[in-house]
Amino acid sequence: MSSSAYSTRKLAASAHASLRDDLIVTPPAADSVVQRYHLYDPSSDLGFELGKAEYSLALLFDGQSSHPDIMAAALARHRMKVSPEKLAQFERKLLNLKLLGTEHTTHKSNLRDPATGITYGPLKEYLLINLVKTNPQRLLDYLYRWAPWCCRASFNVPLLMLALASFLYLGLHIDTFMADAADTYVHSYRWLIWHFPVIVTSIALHELGHAMACRHYGVKVNDFGIGIYLLLATGWVRPVQKQWSQLPLNQRVVTILAGPMVSLMYAGAGIALWACYRDAQGGFSSLFVVMVVASFISLIPTLLPIFNGDTYLAIIECLEQPRLRQRAFNYVRRSRRVAQEPVSPQLRRLYWSTCVLTCLGWVIAWCFTAFTVIRLFNHP
Repeated sequence: MSSSAYSTRKLAASAHASLRDDLIVTPPAADSVVQRYHLYDPSSDLGFELGKAEYSLALLFDGQSSHPDIMAAALARHRMKVSPEKLAQFERKLLNLKLLGTEHTTHKSNLRDPATGITYGPLKEYLLINLVKTNPQRLLDYLYRWAPWCCRASFNVPLLMLALASFLYLGLHIDTFMADAADTYVHSYRWLIWHFPVIVTSIALHELGHAMACRHYGVKVNDFGIGIYLLLATGWVRPVQKQWSQLPLNQRVVTILAGPMVSLMYAGAGIALWACYRDAQGGFSSLFVVMVVASFISLIPTLLPIFNGDTYLAIIECLEQPRLRQRAFNYVRRSRRVAQEPVSPQLRRLYWSTCVLTCLGWVIAWCFTAFTVIRLFNHP
């Protein structure tokens, strides 16, 4: 028997999974440039994007049809000619994303913490220590009733301007600050007392900024968390995806940037306190140094678009290109292959510029980090 005949028999005889009926599907807006369907998995609190053709093909997985049946239905209903290899590859993709289920599938046994959606490594699911993990909606409602003004531009813009002014002050006194930082981090162990309390407070305020912006725009938040992965503190806010996807673009961008804005204010407060009490004796002088250093350390990955932080999320929301960096690197890796999905010239330029700027940004960021550490430890 030839290999092609054996492959055809195997496809015809194989049992197929069906697209899960518990997924929450949000169709693209009528005026959306990129026609993509958003599939939200309530069991893992993860969202996925499928193109119009991909979603139409996924709907043909009904748990009963064989691969030849699906290929025939795709051609008859949607005028899509799909090869057996491409169909098998697409099915594996849906299975890996856990968007397909069978009567033998138990989704609950494969659940993972939603925070592992953005991961520092394959063991984060097991090494992440949750300090706080709760549904914050009642607290958000209370805070918003008590202080609705904290979400208004008239309150936040002046504070942000003051924070930016404090950064200018820090730049003018950078040598004095570096001397204090060296005294705190190199010549003593006082920073160990304050590091985790300061960084956890910074992350909590950062995530609270996201959560309060969601509350301001009427989007419910079902998960608020702060954790420690090895020695790295992390945090997350999970809005209800169906409500989030219905927000106008400008409100989504404001909500994403609300976290970094609060972090900038926190860093500005640390600079102001350091400026006022830098000559004071005792442990509180080192506290204000740690506030500034730890705030900037936590701000770097969220402000620089080369990392998967809030600025990057705001950019892909504006471009309507989910998972832009992942798709860009996948495209560049496959660029020399003959079988390559056609993309528009604009999208091709976007993919290549994303890869080049990301790699360049990584090099600059690590060089700057190394330079700062060397300067700090070599400071007299």
